[in-house]
Amino acid sequence: MQNNVTDSSLPTRSVGLLASEACTRGGIQSFMLRIAEVIGTLQNKRRICGGICLSLNDSTDELRRHPAIPGSIEVWGGNRSKPSLVAHALISAPKVDVLFVGHLALAPVAYALKTLGRVNAYYVILHGIEAWRKVPFINRLALKAATRIIATTRHTADVCAQLNEIRQSLFRIIPLCADERLGTPSTAFKLSGAVKLLCVARQDKSERYKGFEDIFKALRVLKPANASIHLNLIGSGGDQPRLKQVCADLGVADQVTFWGSLSDEDLAAAYHDCDIFVMPSKKEGFGIVFLEAMGQGKPCIGGNHGGTPDVIVHGESGLLVEYGDVPMLAEYIRKLADDAALRQKMGRKGRDLIEGKFSIRNFELAYEHCVFEAL
Repeated sequence: MQNNVTDSSLPTRSVGLLASEACTRGGIQSFMLRIAEVIGTLQNKRRICGGICLSLNDSTDELRRHPAIPGSIEVWGGNRSKPSLVAHALISAPKVDVLFVGHLALAPVAYALKTLGRVNAYYVILHGIEAWRKVPFINRLALKAATRIIATTRHTADVCAQLNEIRQSLFRIIPLCADERLGTPSTAFKLSGAVKLLCVARQDKSERYKGFEDIFKALRVLKPANASIHLNLIGSGGDQPRLKQVCADLGVADQVTFWGSLSDEDLAAAYHDCDIFVMPSKKEGFGIVFLEAMGQGKPCIGGNHGGTPDVIVHGESGLLVEYGDVPMLAEYIRKLADDAALRQKMGRKGRDLIEGKFSIRNFELAYEHCVFEAL
């Protein structure tokens, strides 16, 4: 293992991360980078002697070059080959004392490593949708054998426990934190519209539950008296041509801008420039995009489903709406669009949550606690 500390007076324990992906853009990827940073911090503080990050879908070179992954951590990428990852983990990778498993699909690998004595303790991280079902037997076995199961929301923990007959005491709730890696906002980028709605999400067929079409329909309801309200939709995906046609069919194409993917600087500017963040999703596991908006002091409208109610405090930092309730969604948009003072009040509450419950420091302390609880 690279950069091992050999001073006999220092700890000899090591910590690893088994990730599905870390080097591309996305909420889970950002999450994995944050855990890698925690491992690096523990190394820098000389509280552990070594760290390792194995990733299924990244290459070793991508992991080595990524600026957010500490250079003190040994890395290895499977380059989208699960057999290669499993073989490396079981045969070649250094033994570790504590392993964080970044996705439920990789839990059986951790179970095998523990059975073979290559891992002493492991934590399985649940993001949301993937755990809202009765999972295959081997995954269920791996969950029950884990030191702890980490869920980002109480909803995910409760559903997974009930459907898979896992005792509640095995779960620990550790929410996500806002990601400051958005970059410095571009001074040149501005969103469209007088009252600027923002939604950031992939626009693939599999993501239709995000509620894009409900927002379009709400704009149609509001249009006669609120033509100044404009939706800025950021993200790319194969469903975008169909979504553009839906806008045209509803007669709101002039109130929706599809920006596609943006640079980190322009994305940061978008969060800073918007008036209201809206994503009335039917089954969001957590919704880290809400944290990014709250960090900029923006009120959020989200779906009253899944993990979103764990993030948005209804009536305080934003508003929650039932999926498909277009009249109520339209009313919430109108209410916030017409009341700048309310937007500011909710925005301040959201920022308070970012500095407290969803702070980076709380996240780091929670994961550090997991490490030393297991050791």
